[in-house]
Amino acid sequence: MKSSFVFCLTFIVALMLEGLTFPSHLVWFRPEWALLVVLYWVIALPLRVGVGVAWFLGLLVDLLQGGVIGYHSLTYVLITFMCAVLYKRLRMYRRWQQAMFIFLLVSINQLIGFWLDHYSGDAEPTLMIFMPAIITALLWPWCFIILRSIRRLYSIQ
Repeated sequence: MKSSFVFCLTFIVALMLEGLTFPSHLVWFRPEWALLVVLYWVIALPLRVGVGVAWFLGLLVDLLQGGVIGYHSLTYVLITFMCAVLYKRLRMYRRWQQAMFIFLLVSINQLIGFWLDHYSGDAEPTLMIFMPAIITALLWPWCFIILRSIRRLYSIQ
């Protein structure tokens, strides 16, 4: 019961951070908060948080941002599946190596989003699509430390 509350609370905080509005010139610097939190829980507790949770959280992010319904759900499921397959290996990596892997996963998220936007005619090619991946990877060590301390504080197994 306690662990479900902590999971929900961390996901709600991530959704609140996703909902923050950025000025138009800083929109490329928005990190993928919800994806960051899901990836942490998948690496830490893959039997409790998995593809289903990622799909639901992605659907909530779609509703929150007002975009195409199913876009974030699709990308979160794909990325969570890749992370769940490799979670044992990821646990052994150092934080900076994990951050590089997070960069790759969020880059895949951004590329799929760019592809969908480009297909619908809403996006032009730019390398700035990788900026959220860079920012998210830079935030990974801090997010990992905070969520791990929460997990240990509430003895979530």
